[in-house]
Amino acid sequence: MTHNILTRASLLAALGIVASAPVLAAQQTCPATTPGATMPLAYQGGPTVPAITACDLMTRLYVYAADSMRGREAGTPDAIRATAYIEREARKIGLLPAGDNGTFFQYMPVTARALSQASAINAGGRLFRPGVDFSAAGAADRSVTGDVFFGGTLGDTANALAAEDVRGKIVLVMASAGGGGRGGFGGGRGGAANNPLAGAAAIVTIVPQLPRARLQYVLNDTVQNEGRTAFAAANPAAANAAGRGGRGGAAGGASAAPLTITVTPVVASAMLGKPVAGAVRGDKGGSVTIDLKVENLPQPTRSVVGLLPGTDPTLKNQYIVIGAHSDHIGMAGAAVEHDSLKAYNMVARVEGADSRGGAAPTPEQWTRINVVKDSLRRVRPARLDSISNGADDDGSGSVSILEIAEAFAKGGVKPKRSLLFIWQTGEEKGLWGSQWFTNHPTVPRDSIIADLNLDMVGRGAAADVTGQDKDNHELFGAENYLQLVGSRRLSTELGDIVEQVSAREPLPFRFDYAMDANGHPQNIYCRSDHANYARYGIPVVFFTTGGHADYHQVTDEPEYIQYEHMARVDKLVFDIALKIGDMDHRVAVDKGKPDSPFGRCQQ
Repeated sequence: MTHNILTRASLLAALGIVASAPVLAAQQTCPATTPGATMPLAYQGGPTVPAITACDLMTRLYVYAADSMRGREAGTPDAIRATAYIEREARKIGLLPAGDNGTFFQYMPVTARALSQASAINAGGRLFRPGVDFSAAGAADRSVTGDVFFGGTLGDTANALAAEDVRGKIVLVMASAGGGGRGGFGGGRGGAANNPLAGAAAIVTIVPQLPRARLQYVLNDTVQNEGRTAFAAANPAAANAAGRGGRGGAAGGASAAPLTITVTPVVASAMLGKPVAGAVRGDKGGSVTIDLKVENLPQPTRSVVGLLPGTDPTLKNQYIVIGAHSDHIGMAGAAVEHDSLKAYNMVARVEGADSRGGAAPTPEQWTRINVVKDSLRRVRPARLDSISNGADDDGSGSVSILEIAEAFAKGGVKPKRSLLFIWQTGEEKGLWGSQWFTNHPTVPRDSIIADLNLDMVGRGAAADVTGQDKDNHELFGAENYLQLVGSRRLSTELGDIVEQVSAREPLPFRFDYAMDANGHPQNIYCRSDHANYARYGIPVVFFTTGGHADYHQVTDEPEYIQYEHMARVDKLVFDIALKIGDMDHRVAVDKGKPDSPFGRCQQ
């Protein structure tokens, strides 16, 4: 086969005939395809080509996950700027607009709950204002008046507070080293029974510098709210079994929970009536009033939807969704030293933000952390970092969809059915974009025959801990590694198609189904956008290379992505979409559908 291709290429060259796209793809060079190359912090590649290539993906991702995007948090101008880039690329590729009113965008009604400037703390005859003197996180107006009690340092288990000391009081606590938090108390998880501060009127954490203010964003979806209410009324047992929260997040705490704020030492001294630097546990201050006012601010928030029409006059009215989420988690609360954090996570928090409840590093681990840090410092000097770039989560999926769309739009093969490419925003807030689209689709919902979801498809190296199975055994990547989630939960046929197509790839994938196990504690099936399609009975496949030490960290940057691996994932999804798009029947749904699209997702 190789001999025939080379002979044909030589013949074409001799005749002066050049097939421009394959040659361009073959001629591409970039650090991602150069063995032993040091990946740069910034990169500007050349024009993209119709073929799916590692260099194209690198070019796109270094734009999309750059510091200038500031973490693409949904509801912010940063996410608007990110979706503007996607819209420009989708238009340039040749997709047709498939959002609202003939545009590529589908907007959704999002508001931000922010602390109003009418909020105040009245202490020691002085009035303090938010943003400068204190910060708070909350969803409703609250006011508290009480006497001040100094509780020492947060987390000091050697001098634990008694519940009777703080009941009904405004408790001042010093942030622990490296602590502070985002406008509140980061206490234990045991509830009132195990937390003596649960009975306080307010918990006030003292920090040297206020953390960056973070807004609380809310999606206002009448269809979702009314659907959940109707489902709960008709199925009270199922609603009770669902417990707190639902798809994408947990419900808020009880209204009797202490008010929590963060203040500067100047405010704390006024509350205590003496310099807080000299305070000792048990010191008392006078009466203080904390009055918090919340305002709701509209925040433009949008997904991008592009269409590639099918070639068959009848089947083009059926759609295959190829989706990813365009947003990430934005800016970190404070800057950290990049390489130190990366070294620490590589050794002690191997699943990044999903590494919960781990013990403090051992002396042997600290030695390894310092070795890794020193090796990173030999490449680059120390640098502070406060931007959660989201290169893998889900910059990898977002640029993969652009690459797949370009391969279909500019290549020589197009399916009979239509392809709907969707860059859904707000996944990190609770699957907003996919919730809104499936509740308010821009094509008939029953015409969508499958959803192929790409979320975190840029890693999966042998050194990456990609998750844990139900028995708590760590999972590791490999050159041909790929996790599949949900591929047979609604359709046996869809799962079989993925396996069959992969078997014909140049390097077939080793599929890992461990994270798809029923009842898996990490609940991955319910944590990405495919879940909102599945709740309506649409067959789904969630493709991911899994977790790693940079998950939801400021270290999730383009320099750590496995671009050639990602290109192979994208080619697989391309081939699967082509197979489904040309079948003489819809993907068969042979498994039970959810009782209601508004019930709780259950893995």
